[in-house]
Amino acid sequence: MLARRLALLSLLPSIPLLPGGCYGGTTGNDAGGAATDTEATSEDSSGPTPPTTTTSPATTEPGGTGTGTTAGSADGETGTGLDTGGSSETGMEPVGSPGCMAMQSLEEGEHQFMLDGHDRRYILRLPQSYSADQPWPLVFALHGNGGSPDYWDQTGGDRDIRTAFADDAIIIIPEAIDNQWRDYSAPPDTWPERIELELNFFDTVLEEARNGLCIDDANVFSMGFSGGGSFSGVLGCRREYIRAIAVGGSVIYFEPTECIATPAAWITIGDGELNAGREEFRDFFRMLAGCADTSTDGNPMGCVNYDSCNADTPVTFCSHPAGHVWPSIGTDATKAFFEQFYAAG
Repeated sequence: MLARRLALLSLLPSIPLLPGGCYGGTTGNDAGGAATDTEATSEDSSGPTPPTTTTSPATTEPGGTGTGTTAGSADGETGTGLDTGGSSETGMEPVGSPGCMAMQSLEEGEHQFMLDGHDRRYILRLPQSYSADQPWPLVFALHGNGGSPDYWDQTGGDRDIRTAFADDAIIIIPEAIDNQWRDYSAPPDTWPERIELELNFFDTVLEEARNGLCIDDANVFSMGFSGGGSFSGVLGCRREYIRAIAVGGSVIYFEPTECIATPAAWITIGDGELNAGREEFRDFFRMLAGCADTSTDGNPMGCVNYDSCNADTPVTFCSHPAGHVWPSIGTDATKAFFEQFYAAG
C-alpha cells in the first residue's frame, strides 16, 4: 500500500504544495474563479478538543431523555479506528453500531453543540421506516463553500437526496465553520488547522450517530458539491470509516502524503468547469484505487467506469454539459453508486 501511494505521489507533479503543507490544485479554489468559493451558479493554534455540552430545542442526547442536550467526545482520531467487524457487501450481514441497542434514538431535525470553540450544527434525516432493529447506511451530505445545509435539505429538484434515500439510508447534513470548508480569504498556512477542526467535527458527529442510531458501520458515505465535494475528498483520504465518496466540481484540499484510506469514488465534472485542478482530483482518486486510465461506458450516458480498479474500490467518472452546478443526473447516480455496497446486505 505504501509503495503504491508513493508511486501515486510521483505522478502528481502539477499539484503545488501550498504553505502549511496543503495541496491546492491548479485553480486554487473549487469554483474555478476568484478566491471566493461561492455557489452562485447553483445555490439560492491549539488542536481539536472534546465538545462542550449545550442545549438546543431540536437536539437530543443519545440514549438520553430527549430534552435537547447533545453530548459526545472525540480526540481527533475516534473516526479512524471504528470496529466495523465485517462488511455488508456480497450478502454478509450489516454490522450494527452501539445505537442498535440504545433505549432512545437521536431525534430527526437540527442538532447543535459547541466544539473547539465553535458553535456546530447538523441536520439529521431518518429513513421513513427507520427502526433500530436493523443497521442503516449513513450518508454525509456536504454543502459548498458559502452554502448551508439547506442546499441538500430539500425535497424536489435535482438535489432531492431526502427522497432518493428515503427508504435506504440515514442522512446527516453538516454545516461548515463560517459555512466554508476552506476559507480562501484566510492565509493558506491556516488551512491545515481548519481541516483538523472539521475532521474532529465529523468524528464527533459520527460517534454521536453511532451511539444514538443503528448505523451500518461498513457503509458510511460522503457526498458533496464544490467545496463540499472537496472536503468529502478529505474524509475519503483521511478517515477509514468512509466507504465511498460522490462529488461534483471538486479540487484537492488534502496533502496526499497524509492519506490513510482509499474510498470508492463517483466523480462528476461539468464541461463548463473542466480544468486541471478538477482533473487532478479525479485522477488522484482513480490512481489511489488502483484503476487504469482506460474505461468502459457506464450509466447514465456520459459516465465511464475505470478499468482494473481494486475490487472493493470502483471509480466512476461522469461528465455533464453544464458548468459549476450539481448535475441533473447527480442524485440518482450517487444513490446507485452507494447502493451497490449495501443492497446485497
